[in-house]
Amino acid sequence: MLVVNEEKNSTNDNHHHKPNLPSPHSTSSFWHSHPSPFLYHHRTTATLPAGADVVIIGSGISGAFAARALAQEESVSVLMLEARDACWGATGRNGGHCQPLLYGHSADVAAFELRNFQAISSLVREHDIACEWEVMEGGGCHAFFSERSFEEAKGKAEELRKSNADLGALIEVVSDNLELANLKIPNAVGAIVQTHAAKLSPYKLVSWILESLIKQSNLNLQTCTPVLRISLSGCVLRKWTVHTARGTIQTPHVLFATNAYTGRLLPQFRDLVVPVRGQMSALTPTEILLRKPLTHTYSFVGVDSQNVIHDDYLIQRPVSSASGDEGQLMFGGGRSIARNGGIYVDNDDGIDELVANYLRSKLENFLNIGFDEPVASSVGSTPSQENRNGLKAEKEWTGIMGYSRDGFPWVGAVPDMTGLWISAGFTSHGMPNAALSAHHVGCLIIASFKGGRWREHEQNAVRDGDMPFCYISSRERISRADKLPMVDQIGTLAGC
Repeated sequence: MLVVNEEKNSTNDNHHHKPNLPSPHSTSSFWHSHPSPFLYHHRTTATLPAGADVVIIGSGISGAFAARALAQEESVSVLMLEARDACWGATGRNGGHCQPLLYGHSADVAAFELRNFQAISSLVREHDIACEWEVMEGGGCHAFFSERSFEEAKGKAEELRKSNADLGALIEVVSDNLELANLKIPNAVGAIVQTHAAKLSPYKLVSWILESLIKQSNLNLQTCTPVLRISLSGCVLRKWTVHTARGTIQTPHVLFATNAYTGRLLPQFRDLVVPVRGQMSALTPTEILLRKPLTHTYSFVGVDSQNVIHDDYLIQRPVSSASGDEGQLMFGGGRSIARNGGIYVDNDDGIDELVANYLRSKLENFLNIGFDEPVASSVGSTPSQENRNGLKAEKEWTGIMGYSRDGFPWVGAVPDMTGLWISAGFTSHGMPNAALSAHHVGCLIIASFKGGRWREHEQNAVRDGDMPFCYISSRERISRADKLPMVDQIGTLAGC
């Protein structure tokens, strides 16, 4: 019997790091303040089924969109296993952005990210999903605070214009001081503004998808059921056994929508997708932002020792007295001062106090949002002092991202392991990538049921521009990536 995750770490350092199971005592994400009553501790059946056509490990955005693709084939039974509650990992802990990074990649990747954005936007509109989705009037503003980082970004923007004029038309380089002041970033060296940017509650989006699938399809969700290992139980029939503390499941197909935790179950990915801890805060806004909310989403690059993988990011939640939304500033980042940038940290059960203080106090250095005014009063709290010492944090939490060694997600079949599939390694940029990546893998699995022609489907997707070739999981790509510097040795990553 082949067991795919039992070998020991080959070194005592963080290289070949085997992630722990997701912590059962995680910090409290703002997005989880009002968890779905239907999904919380949900188990579609009281006991685990003995088998399923497909087992999906993970219930974040990747798992949800893969299950949605598989639901197209009504005869396929799907079991989703989640170590904690539904959408309790990175998707339920992120910054609430959905924005393609158009100028940071080759044109095929930029176009793919744009299609992800459009697909989610269409889904939300079609079903009127209550997930706080809002396409920003002003787009997404990327503010640069060093000449070097701005020059690099301008160079990439120019490359995009030369390679794809249509995509290039969706970005604007801003260096005029008056225009920067109008963008509320008077201290920035320059900025790039993208037309396509949205904010949302990722947890509410994924919750809607999972609830709909459970009620309308063959999806069986089992929360609080961590997967301990998998093993190959039959050389002829190629059945996999998924081992959990509650029992085992037999299946011909396992999809790893496990992102940062992929290396725990697939040792060959331990150096290729590594855990990195990020930190978020929900800050009480200043009064001026209640009267006039932000019209852009923001990222801030080149502050102090920051490089592109250490950017900070900001959205403002809706302001509505009718719905009780209080316009919190969802501000994340600070990894430039976190120990080793949070790399190889796989637990989200605590916060870094240095990072927390940075997130409470640093925003006034970036953004002109009325720091000379009192902060707004939250329900059940007294007005805070004037914001000379930073903004009040209503929630502070951490989440574990999966960073890819070559900067791109791993999407498709696990090489040399028939029936194992992967959609992981989104390098803190999953919202404009994971939906269609996971959908693609779901379609590959369906194709494998229909005569095993999934390779042809994959090749056609790459040929037709539906999936970037650099995302495809393959033996050759693993070999190339193994020759690259480790994630903690890389100054900049393509996937950020």
